Amino acid sequence: MYSFKVAVTGASGKMGRAIIKGLSEFADIKIVAAIDIQNIGKDAGELAGVSPLGVQVTDKLEQVLEENKPEIVIDFTHKKAAQKNIPFILKKSIAVVAGTTGFNEEDLVEFDRLAKQNNTAMFLAPNFSLGAVLMMKFAQEASQYYQQGEIIEYHNDKKIDSPSGTAIATARKMTHNFCGEEIGEQNLSESSCRGGDFGGVKIHSVRLKSMVAHQEVLFAGTGELLTIRHDSFSRESFLPGILMAVRKVQSWQGLKVGLEEILDLDN
Repeated sequence: MYSFKVAVTGASGKMGRAIIKGLSEFADIKIVAAIDIQNIGKDAGELAGVSPLGVQVTDKLEQVLEENKPEIVIDFTHKKAAQKNIPFILKKSIAVVAGTTGFNEEDLVEFDRLAKQNNTAMFLAPNFSLGAVLMMKFAQEASQYYQQGEIIEYHNDKKIDSPSGTAIATARKMTHNFCGEEIGEQNLSESSCRGGDFGGVKIHSVRLKSMVAHQEVLFAGTGELLTIRHDSFSRESFLPGILMAVRKVQSWQGLKVGLEEILDLDN
């Protein structure tokens, strides 16, 4: 008996295929739907490099939700698609685990409202790697003792957004200590983020092929430099966090943001 029936949107992408491959190994999870606008009709398992799952990729989101009845949808698409799909999914009282980035505060408020209104839940994380979450926490703690800090993040040249969601989340934690207040949305364009400014924290976005997800945070003191770095060498590093979110997301109502919300790092 499966405990969790899961659908994956963005199933043909690199992250989507890694999720399908990784989650197919767990006995308590059944992948019941794979949604994408590419590779329609192909078996999701074969596309991910594992045995056939008997689940064909489709672009008919509404139809597959009605027929296959997933309890949880994992979304790793892009901002524009997710802004359309996530509200639709939540209105069906289906929980969402999302790694898509680029949402603004209005999006988050709406996701939270829809989830509560429909007695369901959503979990959103800029990064599902345990190491990346710890890196952000360490950077937040270090920012209490330093007055200067910058972020350099490295991703594959196919990554659409700059800066990364992880870099923004890290900068937000740092600026809270640097200036003593919460920093709202910042207008950071892709071009500016080869040295953009988020509330006084410079972010440098590097986009090169063969990169997966890497970030270093630099703090300068008198006569010293503190470097906090995290590297994801494969997308498999995100799977433990995704698995944890899938298993926990139905235990609350509304929106939770950040893996630290379900890791209990303070204890």
